[in-house]
Amino acid sequence: MDSHGNALPEGYRLLWYRIGRVLGQGGFGITYEAFDTNLETPVAIKEYLPKEFAVREQDSTVRPFTEDRKKMFEWGMERFLQEARTLAKFRHQNIVRVYNVFEENGTAYMVMDYEQGESLDQLFKLRRLDSEKDLIRILMPLLDGVEHMHEAGFIHRDIKPANIYIRLDGSPVLLDFGSARFAIGGETKTLTSLVTPGFAPFEQYNPEGTKQGPWTDIYGIGATLYAGINRGRGPIEAIIRGSAHIEGKPDPIEVASEKGKGHYTEAFLSGIDSALAFKPDDRPQSIAEWRKLFSAVKRQDTQAPKYTKSQTKVP
Repeated sequence: MDSHGNALPEGYRLLWYRIGRVLGQGGFGITYEAFDTNLETPVAIKEYLPKEFAVREQDSTVRPFTEDRKKMFEWGMERFLQEARTLAKFRHQNIVRVYNVFEENGTAYMVMDYEQGESLDQLFKLRRLDSEKDLIRILMPLLDGVEHMHEAGFIHRDIKPANIYIRLDGSPVLLDFGSARFAIGGETKTLTSLVTPGFAPFEQYNPEGTKQGPWTDIYGIGATLYAGINRGRGPIEAIIRGSAHIEGKPDPIEVASEKGKGHYTEAFLSGIDSALAFKPDDRPQSIAEWRKLFSAVKRQDTQAPKYTKSQTKVP
């Protein structure tokens, strides 16, 4: 085992895949760089391993800590498999491709394309992508991908700069569907409330309350654009905004229209603010509706910017 605790060791053979280094580890799984020995190509593999109620044994199998956690573990794995199989049906250049899912070692695995480039989060912090023109070039294809996902009945629920990758050709790709739920028009059930402060709207803090939908992802994209004009820093947490609303105080968010005044067009900033409305009903209800708000933004060049630096991102 390596420094990532429960991770499989480098060189481990998983079916016809050879496990490489750990790319990332979260609350519900571990993502590895791997090599497909059949196709002779690098891939990324995400393993279902909820660290709060499961552990890896000496023989590499994964099991729940106790019998009373078994039902939760099995329910979570079934969701993991169901989501992976649905995501594998997507064929869109701006959504990471999932092309295999299987069960092994008492758990489940999702095989994805291994993307190269840089995270939007890193680009924002380095101020290498913060002009209105660049942000629009990234936004439009991203909206196409998210709209494609919504039409299939999925909401992502964790859209943020760290989950958007800019390939070497400058095109964006949406990664990490660990929080995705087949929820539009149906009931959302989650193991826990997964939120990213600043990028998650208030309704995500209470999954049993307000129904989530495309407007939930629109908030995440709006917060991502906000980070683009604010050196990588997203808006104030929605839970703080919620407290202010409950107490009858003014919304403490510093709106994009003021934050970016003089540096970005009013139409662009207004589009961001519409996505960041506190109440779900006050936001655009669909990607198509929101896209229209950017029609007044002048786009002289629709070709995405290219980058030469290569890094690896966890899908």
